[in-house]
Amino acid sequence: MTVAPLSTRSRALAVGIGVGAGTLSGLFGVGGGFFIVPALTGFLGMGQRRANGTSLAAVIPISAAAAVGYAFDGYVNLFVVALLVGGGVIGAEIGTRLLKRLPIRTIQYCFSALLVAAALRLVLGPVTNDAMHLGPATDVGLFALGVLTGVLSGLLGVGGGFVMVPGMVLLASLANPLAKGTSLAAIIPTAAFATWRNLRSDNADVRLGMLVGCVGGACSLVSARAFVGIDARLSNVLLGIVLLVLAATMAQRASKPETQCPAEAHAHYV
Repeated sequence: MTVAPLSTRSRALAVGIGVGAGTLSGLFGVGGGFFIVPALTGFLGMGQRRANGTSLAAVIPISAAAAVGYAFDGYVNLFVVALLVGGGVIGAEIGTRLLKRLPIRTIQYCFSALLVAAALRLVLGPVTNDAMHLGPATDVGLFALGVLTGVLSGLLGVGGGFVMVPGMVLLASLANPLAKGTSLAAIIPTAAFATWRNLRSDNADVRLGMLVGCVGGACSLVSARAFVGIDARLSNVLLGIVLLVLAATMAQRASKPETQCPAEAHAHYV
């Protein structure tokens, strides 16, 4: 099948989305999908399912670059990464299957609710700075956290960092920078697996995703190096505000009558 080239407007918007997602990724230790998905549907008119899949493709290089930024200072725990990825692959399989079956409006409202819950947890929850503790019970909890993150990744097109970061802080008392770097490293294989699954269902535009991702990756590396030492409370509050704004935008979009036909989901951004 011949693929039409992206328009100049679409390329410019994709670059802007990449800059925004990359900056947020390095600052907050997230993949940036919570920003990319609403941007793809809102600015480029992409269908919800395809936007979710395309977002995951973009999240891979963005997370990889930001993870490198945190790894420079030793803020990645590979054992915790392995636990999260092990659960994440299982969850991603579940999430990508749900993406093909659930109604679009249900997915949009789930996305909004998840953003609100994460925002409230970040803003109102405690900031833990205790020494990291791991053990059998904690390991099981981290694996379960990976499963949850994988489901959200496959279903909603997000890396899941805004779930993993507070989850690691609560479950294992990881310091904020370590939780961010570990989250970013765990996102990479989970998002890659979910992207592969989405491609098999034609729920991703890798061409557009890679454009957003490559631009975002460059920005995320710079952002990670610049903000690695940011105060944990300030970081949480800022991310919470961003999530609430995006949740309101997605909920408003979900409340509108469906006007887009399946063909339009592919046509608006070319």
